[in-house]
Amino acid sequence: MDTQNNINNINNINNIIDIMYLTPENSEFSVSENGFLQLKATVKNLEIKSKEGEPENDKTEEIFFERVLLHRAFPFDNPFKFISAVGCFPEPPEEKKDEEKKTKEKKEDSPAPPRENTTSLGDLKEIGIVSDIEVFGEKQKKYLLNELNRKYFTPVIEIIYSLKDKYGFSYWEVKTDAGKLKFTVNDAFRNIIKITDDRIIINDVNGNRYEVKSLESFDKASYRKIELYL
Repeated sequence: MDTQNNINNINNINNIIDIMYLTPENSEFSVSENGFLQLKATVKNLEIKSKEGEPENDKTEEIFFERVLLHRAFPFDNPFKFISAVGCFPEPPEEKKDEEKKTKEKKEDSPAPPRENTTSLGDLKEIGIVSDIEVFGEKQKKYLLNELNRKYFTPVIEIIYSLKDKYGFSYWEVKTDAGKLKFTVNDAFRNIIKITDDRIIINDVNGNRYEVKSLESFDKASYRKIELYL
């Protein structure tokens, strides 16, 4: 993958789409008591619409996001640059009142108690882009790194003990830097991804990722087990 081409593409997109960048001047990351990444930022509220129903992109306001998720644009080539932060924007006061009124009327009309809404993240939208986590101070940089490491936790496979195929699925038993693990891969030919000639990423059926940092450093027995898929 050509990182420079990807960055050029982003710069070209910037000329078309108004992208909000998160910097130390307009944003501050923190962590809740429960360990969730939070953000206070002066950004555009995407929930505020004009009379035509379009977002009023020229207005900004300070918003506190109780839960923020991070997504890497280039997880392999540039893992700490161009990080998208997403969260739930607060509803405008008028819409919130209308929703509360509808909820109240629904409660009065329904003989049964309403079902609890357990969806805490709601409608996620992009808050902005962190162009490089290095622009933030050590404390906030640590918060960002911890969140990225949590989301993109990727055990490194050191030894393959067993690898068996059955009906299009492969069953793995391996030793990793996180201990001994077992996982299942659907269609290994598609879900074993070569990052370089010597490095691969494996995606299992549950969306977890595993990494082989160097095929050349693999022991011969482990390499023979995986060689068929390379």
